[in-house]
Amino acid sequence: MNNQKAKVFIVDDEPLLSEMLTDYLLEHHPNLEIKSFLTGEECLKNYSENPDIVVLDYHLNSKTKDAANGIDILKELKQKNKALPVIMLSSQKSYGTAAQSIGYGAMHYVIKGRDAFDEIQKLLNANI
Repeated sequence: MNNQKAKVFIVDDEPLLSEMLTDYLLEHHPNLEIKSFLTGEECLKNYSENPDIVVLDYHLNSKTKDAANGIDILKELKQKNKALPVIMLSSQKSYGTAAQSIGYGAMHYVIKGRDAFDEIQKLLNANI
């Protein structure tokens, strides 16, 4: 990317996870600009900043009651820009959940756990 910082949006209602993922990614990609959001609604409000890639949690309403879930936010992001790479992040190991996410346009489904950050970093390498 021509000297411009790639912009990554991290959308997760667990601030600690977002902070740890941000630190991990910046360690491997110091030239990233990372913004974190606790809800998908916040992410959508800031969409005009044109993220290059979005890491989106599947379950977004554990902290904010009535917050939209990751699938709803994924659909809205894809309406705005079909080509926007979205990595779905979830603790669900269900094939159905993964298939649903991919069906709605997520480029990849990452299960939270020991290797999740490494997997996200590799996906960023391939897409920015």
